[in-house]
Amino acid sequence: MIARLVPLLLLTAGLSLGATLTSAAAGDWAYWRGPEGTGVSRETGLIDDWNPGYGDAEAKNLLWTSETGGRATPVIFDGRAYLNTRTEADVRKSDELIDAQQMTLCWDMETGEELWRDVFPVAQTDIPSNRVGWASPTVDAETGNVFVHTVDGLLICYSPDGKRLWEVQMYELLGHISGYGGRTTTPIVDEDRVIVSFIANADYALGAPPPKQRFYAFDVRNGDVLWESTPGGPAEDTIYTNPVVAVIGGVRQLISGNADGGVSSLEARTGKVLWTFQMSKRGLNASPVVGPDGLVYISHGEDNIDTTEGGLGRVQCIDPTLGTDELASGDLTENPKASVWRENGAKAGYTGLLLQDDMLFVVTDVGKLHAYDAQSGERLWAFTLGTVGKGSPVWADGKIYVMENAGRVWILKPSREECEVLSEVVLQADTVSGPDEVTSSPAISDGRILLVGRDRTYCIGAPEKAKVVVDVPPLPMEADVEGPPATLRLVPSLVSLKPGESREFEVRAYNEHGRFLRTVSDAELSVSKPFPGLTIDGRKVTVQGGPNVPADGVITAKLGDLTNTAQVRFYPPLPWKYDFNELSLEGRPAFPAWVGAAGKFQPVEKGDGVSLLMAGGEAAKGKPSFDVWVGPPAMTGYVVQADFMVEGRRRLASVGITNEKYSLISKANRLLLELQSWQAHLRLQANTKFNMEPGEWYTLKLAVEQIPPTDADKDGSAIVRGKVWPRGEEEPADWTLTAEDPHPTVTGSAGIYAYRLADSYIDNFAVLPAE
Repeated sequence: MIARLVPLLLLTAGLSLGATLTSAAAGDWAYWRGPEGTGVSRETGLIDDWNPGYGDAEAKNLLWTSETGGRATPVIFDGRAYLNTRTEADVRKSDELIDAQQMTLCWDMETGEELWRDVFPVAQTDIPSNRVGWASPTVDAETGNVFVHTVDGLLICYSPDGKRLWEVQMYELLGHISGYGGRTTTPIVDEDRVIVSFIANADYALGAPPPKQRFYAFDVRNGDVLWESTPGGPAEDTIYTNPVVAVIGGVRQLISGNADGGVSSLEARTGKVLWTFQMSKRGLNASPVVGPDGLVYISHGEDNIDTTEGGLGRVQCIDPTLGTDELASGDLTENPKASVWRENGAKAGYTGLLLQDDMLFVVTDVGKLHAYDAQSGERLWAFTLGTVGKGSPVWADGKIYVMENAGRVWILKPSREECEVLSEVVLQADTVSGPDEVTSSPAISDGRILLVGRDRTYCIGAPEKAKVVVDVPPLPMEADVEGPPATLRLVPSLVSLKPGESREFEVRAYNEHGRFLRTVSDAELSVSKPFPGLTIDGRKVTVQGGPNVPADGVITAKLGDLTNTAQVRFYPPLPWKYDFNELSLEGRPAFPAWVGAAGKFQPVEKGDGVSLLMAGGEAAKGKPSFDVWVGPPAMTGYVVQADFMVEGRRRLASVGITNEKYSLISKANRLLLELQSWQAHLRLQANTKFNMEPGEWYTLKLAVEQIPPTDADKDGSAIVRGKVWPRGEEEPADWTLTAEDPHPTVTGSAGIYAYRLADSYIDNFAVLPAE
């Protein structure tokens, strides 16, 4: 393991010797695209063929297998392999559904022994079981800590031994939107930051209209938000493009596809947008690769923005220096010097690109491996892998290891003239007859190659292969640390406080190339968006007293003409009660500290007061369904209550409330009242017939009682109770529905849910202490 060459204390201020740092030792595969983020391993002496030993066949170069598989590429670090995946319980079987969950898994790479697993529920997402575990884990080379981004918006930091060190529930905290079919991006670690992107419904304080792709940098030590960045336009699609860190023109940058159909580059230490390049009318899912000369390669599989010639898709080579030694800035789309070459009609929308020996390798959606001259874009040859290309190719020892969706595992020996087949193996499924499904890519470490199929994992390699030490070259040199400040960052950029709590802030200054200069002591901090009780003294922000419902404020740091802001969210003790009568009927309403509320509600006069209209049908903006979060994600032990009314005839809205990730929903179209968790499969479900008459108000109430774990029951349980009654009538003593979850979600924000087939209304929303 190679430690960082700068003390952690300095790295927390953003200082880096960018030209001397590597992400991991050469024998490790800490990121899904390997030690250099390029899909290249510099190891030699790897196997040319293998046999899994199905039936009467004799196994060859098979070191171990595991009956656990998945979708994601595994990562390998310090002799351990990590995988983000689902549990073995079958959601199609009624007696197993309640046990269907997600997990992070760790194997010993030498023996295949399972060292630990962390199993936890899937919640608040419509992503189905077979798509759970989409993103790959990532390892921090300094500490060996492991980062996992789950399909339901959790970012978890584990110790190498599986202890949870910290977590961020990004759905409730940051407005993370569940990706279509499971699309989830893989975190990347760069210096002191773990960076994650996702489509987000921002809140009003952050000022970005939803939905857009947002990048968040978290402190690897504690999960504090260091910066956030929104480099592109409105999201055209959900995405799973993964970034790469590169130094181009002396600037350390994070380069990624974007949900707006373009490529974005950010300063790696500040999130400042450097340059963009638009390509597609849909979001990009393929992941870029950067050459040693600073050329950026990426592809997509949808409509091109500027032509229909050649058909769908494009492979693109971009020069962000425009042929100079300096990095360009801004939108480079129309600059002819930015596009070195392109091939239209190469429908390659899923995989990461591979660059080696001045050849670019691209797997297309229809299962072909294309080889290009990296400088000219001339297509050298095409090789048929199968019918669907989802796995990214990996280069090692002069060979390409690549897997195709229908279970084919190829070992190929490419040249500029041809592609020679060394080995072809078809992985067999366990759960159905025929081939296994493969969406992952190989991971290579110390002569061993890890292959993950849907149903099983294989470790292959020479049985007596000795470990090798291979030097990984550093990134190119960055520009000097000199010059005046050009960018400020107020850290952390988001804090949550209770009455009487304080938080110290730090102001960091960076030069025009994104290099850290110093922690600024003479910057002026002020409250630019106040709320009652929010005060600042030097670098310390405190809330004394405060309002009786959640609030948010903004702190601004100023140094000369430079400014940067941070958000403060305030959460007083319960109860929180909203009747909405103070809201103006004109303009866009603000809902302080509510997450995901932008554009969802419009105050209207209804009856003898003001209610919130949740416009449905053609008037609904964005997805017809939404969740809005009120309160911090760590909440537990409370009750949620609200009044709802639906309108319409043949099409009626579904409306409900959420407590600790459990929802109570009136499904008016189906004449049902339902308790549920994980809406894709209704892992926990209880329902009863209930007619929510259009034009009539009803009160919904939801409570969750957590039963602590014991020696006999390591998970504990949750008793979930919901009731409904006509508004204005006496609350019934009995609960309408009760369900027990043996695998509980133990925390979560209060929430509002709507599926807007038609107009609906909410009033008198309250979060109350547990009874």
